[in-house]
Amino acid sequence: MAKLDNAKMAEQIIAAVGGKENIASVTHCMTRLRFNLKDDGLAEDEEIKKIDGVISVVRAGGQVQVVVGQGVDKVYAEVCRLGGLETQAAIDENLDGGPKKKLTLKQIGSNIMGALSGSITPVLPVFIVSGIFKMVAVLLGPENLGWLAEDNQLYQLCNIVSAAGYYFLPFFVAASAARKFKTSGVLVMMIAAVMLHPDMLAIVGSGEPFNIYGLFPMDPINYTQAVVPLVLIAWVQSYVERFAKKIVPDFIRVLGVPVLTMVIMLPLALCIFGPICYVVMEGIADLIVWMNNTVGLLAMVLVGALWTLVITFGMHVAVLTALLPAWLTIGYDAIVSPATIAATLAGIGVQLAYSLRADGKDNKALGWSCFVTNAFANIGEPYIYGIYLRDKKAMAWHMIGGAAGALVMGILSAKIYIFSGVGFPWLNFLRFGEDAVQGAVGMIAAFGISLALGLAFGFEKKKEA
Repeated sequence: MAKLDNAKMAEQIIAAVGGKENIASVTHCMTRLRFNLKDDGLAEDEEIKKIDGVISVVRAGGQVQVVVGQGVDKVYAEVCRLGGLETQAAIDENLDGGPKKKLTLKQIGSNIMGALSGSITPVLPVFIVSGIFKMVAVLLGPENLGWLAEDNQLYQLCNIVSAAGYYFLPFFVAASAARKFKTSGVLVMMIAAVMLHPDMLAIVGSGEPFNIYGLFPMDPINYTQAVVPLVLIAWVQSYVERFAKKIVPDFIRVLGVPVLTMVIMLPLALCIFGPICYVVMEGIADLIVWMNNTVGLLAMVLVGALWTLVITFGMHVAVLTALLPAWLTIGYDAIVSPATIAATLAGIGVQLAYSLRADGKDNKALGWSCFVTNAFANIGEPYIYGIYLRDKKAMAWHMIGGAAGALVMGILSAKIYIFSGVGFPWLNFLRFGEDAVQGAVGMIAAFGISLALGLAFGFEKKKEA
């Protein structure tokens, strides 16, 4: 029955966004279907909101985002099946007779963020699995509870699984990005294999000059955990492969296309686009380190206060996706991730207070529903759209609690070392690794302050929800 309901919902959503011919691509995060449409003017927001199971609709980052909730992956599978997005030929990039969008700086930015999000979002399970196994090792290992010694096989296995996910991250990103840009996944993965080959890493480690084909000097860069370079390389390869298919004669196509593509891509990847990404990401990492040392505390307070608004406009995935490579480069995040955790715990505190203090049994029931959904399933959209945006006091207590929790984390220098979710928001202290105690104190402050404000000062007088 659930499958039929998901199929019906997917069918209605496809129709409401303008039909399958209007869908350029679709991805999903933990709670939203994210549509990149050829003509977003054809999407009918009010009709989408009427569909049973849809929580809300948000337009942001050049996308039409349909908030579904926990079962988004099942609805996404049905959308892809019904829309022919996986098994049928790619739909024409422009609607018949439809005007092309004017390329503006805003559109370019949206395209870049869409490419990053579409390439990295499918890889999120790798971060989640790696993070969960790492947290088991951190929690049960010798640094904390001490239940597992360093020579314990479970402890070793957890560390191996965690390290493998991050070490071979370029392979996962290569496959995902190739699918996004409709190019050969095995060839992009081949480039990733060249980057991570032990002999190549030895050449990079030696610092000795190395020329591709003896002609093109290669920058000695270690691409372990590389993310953005593989996304850019997949995009470039989509054009190179298209060019190869045009000029290679049919009788040697099977051999000629992949070989010519690889011959052209190796110097482009290792001498031009890989180094360009490295320079950009190194600059972003330096900027983040500078912020940590100068305005880090202020930045944390602002993120803690405003993060739920970022989620409201659907830009949280884009922001986290853009910053993730820099965090991997420096090995931790001392600003955004701690502050977002503080914002999450502040929201749970407000939800509990609303459950106890809101006017009317229906509003109290709404509060309990939002509290349970967020605290035990990590889904905050019902609270955001059901309470946060219609109750100024709830918004105020949330912002104050988030800012206060982030401030405490900043003062205690709590850093995030594990870049994945943990399912239950109240387990987020494990993501702080060696700073787990400091992180937990900040989480308690965020939750406690927002809860106390809600209980002490209440909420706006509302009619039954």
